[in-house]
Amino acid sequence: MAKLLSGAARSGWIKLATQVVALEVIVLVGTQFASRFHPHSRPLDWVGLALLLLAGGTIGLSKRWPIGAAGVALAAVLAYHQLGFSPGSIDLALMVALFRAASPPRVWRAATLGAITVIGYAVVGLLSPGGLSPEALLLGTSAVLASLGLGLAVSGQRAYARQKREEETERRVTEERLRIARELHDVVSHSISTINVQAGVAAHVMGERPEQARQALLAIRDTSKDTLRELRGILQVLRQVDDVEPRAPAPGLAQLDILVDTTSRAGVPTRATIVGSARPVPRAVDLAAYRIIQESLTNVIRHAGRASAEVTVAYEPAIVVVEVTDDGRGPVAGSQGDANGHGIAGMRERVKAVGGELEVGARNGRGFRVRATMPTNGGTP
Repeated sequence: MAKLLSGAARSGWIKLATQVVALEVIVLVGTQFASRFHPHSRPLDWVGLALLLLAGGTIGLSKRWPIGAAGVALAAVLAYHQLGFSPGSIDLALMVALFRAASPPRVWRAATLGAITVIGYAVVGLLSPGGLSPEALLLGTSAVLASLGLGLAVSGQRAYARQKREEETERRVTEERLRIARELHDVVSHSISTINVQAGVAAHVMGERPEQARQALLAIRDTSKDTLRELRGILQVLRQVDDVEPRAPAPGLAQLDILVDTTSRAGVPTRATIVGSARPVPRAVDLAAYRIIQESLTNVIRHAGRASAEVTVAYEPAIVVVEVTDDGRGPVAGSQGDANGHGIAGMRERVKAVGGELEVGARNGRGFRVRATMPTNGGTP
C-alpha cells in the first residue's frame, strides 16, 4: 500500500485528485451560498448538479488536454446558465480551465479560446429573459482576459525557469566532462611519456647494461602502478561511489617529490625548490598546482630533448606560485610552445578555475618556462 501511494505521489495523481476535489467543493459550496440571493432562479436539481460536477472536474483533464478541458467547461457553464440555474461559482471552474489552457507558444490559440468564450457568454445573455447588460458583458470579458493573461504569464515564467534549469544542467555536464578530460590527459600523458622514454632506454641498453635496463623496467612498473591507481580514482568518481574511502591521498603538492623522481628516472634530471614555509592550500589549488607541474614536466620529457628541469613552489601570504623551467631546445612548432595544444589549454583552464594567472613562453636564451600564480585565500592573485 505504501509503495502504491508513493508511486501515485511521484506520478502526480494525488496532487491532481486534490485539485479536483478542492475545486468541486468550492463550486458546490459557492453555488449553494449564491442560491440564497437568487430565489427566483431554477432550483438546483440533478441536471444542475451534474453540470457543476462536470465543470469542476475538467481541471483533471486540463494537464493533458487543456483545450478539450476548456471546451467541456465552457459547454457545461453555458448550459448551466441557459437552463436558468442561479449564478454561482461554476464560472470559476471555467476561468481555471482557461488559465491552464493558456500557453505562450500558442497565443493565438488562447486568443481564439477567449473570443469563443466571450461570444458564448454574450449569446446566452441575449437568449436569457433579462437580456444582455453591458455591465455583465464587460465583467465577463474582463474575467476571461484576466484568466488567460495570468495563465500566459505563469506558463511563460515556468517555461523560462525550466529552460534555465536545463541550461544550468548542460553547463554543469560540460564542465564535468572538461574536468574529467583534463584529469585523464594529465594522468595518461605524463605516465605514457615516462613509460615510452623508459622503454626506449631499456631496449637500447638491454644487451650491454642489463642493470640499467632493469632499473628502467622497474620505473615502468612503478609508473604504470601509479597511473592505474589514479585512473581507478577517476572511475570511482564517475561511478559516484561516495561511500568508499580513497586508498591514497588526492594528488597535490605533497606528492611533488614523486613527480620529480619520476621525471628524473625518465632521463630528465629535475630539482625541486620550496620557497617560504609550506602550508596547506585549498584542495582545488593544490590539485591545480600538482597537475600544472605534472603537465609541464611531461612536456619537458616529450619535447625538450636532452635537458634538465627545475620546479619552484613559492608560498606567499595570499598566493602560491608554481614555476617549471627547463634548459632544453625550447619550443618547437606543435609542441609545448603551441598555446592551442591540449596541455597548455588544460593548464589555462585549471588556473582560471581557481582565479589565478598563467604565463607560458620561451626563456631568454634556451628552454621553456611555465609560471602559475594562484590565490590561496579565495581572492585574486
